[in-house]
Amino acid sequence: MIAHVSIPARDPRTVAEVFGAIIDGVVMPFPVVEGAFVAIARDGSGLGVEVVPHTSAHHPGQGAPDSRVSDGPFVMPWETQIRQDGATQDASGFHVAITSKLSADEILALGAAHGWRAVHCDRGGVFDLVELWIDNRVLVEVLPPQGSARYHAFYTPEVAGRMFAGPPHASV
Repeated sequence: MIAHVSIPARDPRTVAEVFGAIIDGVVMPFPVVEGAFVAIARDGSGLGVEVVPHTSAHHPGQGAPDSRVSDGPFVMPWETQIRQDGATQDASGFHVAITSKLSADEILALGAAHGWRAVHCDRGGVFDLVELWIDNRVLVEVLPPQGSARYHAFYTPEVAGRMFAGPPHASV
């Protein structure tokens, strides 16, 4: 299960508010990165969507793990550094799929309200989702309730494995 995901955006607060609606979450500033916001699901799953300024980039750091870094009331006890020194990318191989209680029409309306491409798609007759293109460049697949149920029935090693290429391989 995905615990949280971080996504770059030109307007982090607005994008976090969209994710707040999608995951039925609460939106608040994310003090780890200046100008960032996070949407945290209310359902107890721990799902969070951290939305950072579009020029943010993760760096591996150089100090000892768990060294303490603090630029304010929040202490970061980890080594990774997030700085706003990255270049904006027009496209990426990254995407995430998340479930939502919203209908496909409601998800499409969120995209339209922000001028983002949003398309209701069928994935091979197995499940459906809405491709929501944040800032028209970052793909987030949002599964409405019916699509989510169909996805969970399909996306198992046995069922998906039969469709993808044969028997599942043991994990290493």
